[in-house]
Amino acid sequence: MRLLKMFLKGLLGLLLLAVVALYVTGNGHVLRGVRCTYLVGKSKPDIDDLPYFDVSKMAATQPVSWPVHAKYNLGRIPQEFDQQLDSLSTTAFLVFRNDSLLFEQYWKKFDENTVGNSFSMAKSFTAMLVGRAIDDGFLKSLDEPVGHYLPEFNEGKNAGLTIRHLLQMSSGIPFGESYSSPFGFMARAYYGDELEEETMKFRVEKDPGTFWTYEGGNTILLGLILKKATGKTPSDYFMESFWGPMNAEHEAYWNLDHEGGLEKTFTGFYATARDFGRIGKLFMHDGVWEGDTLLSPEFVKNSLQPNMIPDETGEACSWYGLHWWLGEQHGQKFFSCRGLRGQYIIGIPEANLVIVRLGHLQRKDRTAHMPPDLFMYMDIARSIAAQTN
Repeated sequence: MRLLKMFLKGLLGLLLLAVVALYVTGNGHVLRGVRCTYLVGKSKPDIDDLPYFDVSKMAATQPVSWPVHAKYNLGRIPQEFDQQLDSLSTTAFLVFRNDSLLFEQYWKKFDENTVGNSFSMAKSFTAMLVGRAIDDGFLKSLDEPVGHYLPEFNEGKNAGLTIRHLLQMSSGIPFGESYSSPFGFMARAYYGDELEEETMKFRVEKDPGTFWTYEGGNTILLGLILKKATGKTPSDYFMESFWGPMNAEHEAYWNLDHEGGLEKTFTGFYATARDFGRIGKLFMHDGVWEGDTLLSPEFVKNSLQPNMIPDETGEACSWYGLHWWLGEQHGQKFFSCRGLRGQYIIGIPEANLVIVRLGHLQRKDRTAHMPPDLFMYMDIARSIAAQTN
């Protein structure tokens, strides 16, 4: 018994030393990360992590229910896809056709009222705010220098950095996008409480506009620019510009780095599956919602054009526009925003289809620079639509 007590005391002492060491070295975010993941049985952030963070709220100020299609839920998910949906821990699958809700199904205690984390889908929402800020005159153009709003980017290669470069993911700033290192930038950005300070440590190293690489830090910079240019928080600006006018039915939330702090504009936008569908509808109609232009059609068009900037292999980027993913399936072009663990909003204009898929898992491999499950969700939606023609 005495030896056991000595062992436990020694173990406790080591743990206390580790905690102190993490704080002293500026890595206190690791403790928060452990508390939000491993201590609740997870290995990384998940869609139901809302209770662990400070958030801003976006009220549903003009709620209107989705029109329900005359053949609502008459179609079925083909049986051959059932096992795959289950293996990827799908929680919601919705199909909208011709601006009405055609099909919806929920799993794992999710329903039409459940809010979930969209992760990197928030990047596309931040891009929407940039377009709106140009429409409202807060920003001059996509080609305005970042240094106009963040003076730290006024010298050397930094002076050539523009808002467009940030949206294209061609800033030349090596933030790092590793999700496996607890000490990397992504972990600090997601679990830390000094988002601006951590982001502003980085500077341009490669000529902007010459190299495409997916970096969440670009979107954080856009959030800082938006706050400075508009004088509003991104969540307040999103609520008044989009969430209210799009008739969202439920309150949404945006993850903050600390209470009253900065929105993590690269991630952490929580909403219901039905309300996420409104984003798809807006882009299907070139930024116009029920006759009201919420976002310039020109900006929407530019957002959905491939930027064609070479990646690290030299391949021209045909799969990414301005914070939107782009592709083609069965001869039809599609656009999408997507997030960690397989959160998707997908639009197929030629088929008049919008798809929302939420869940806990996503395929790790890639086909045409996309997770293969994304193509499966489009096949399922087409099948459901065909059954109800």
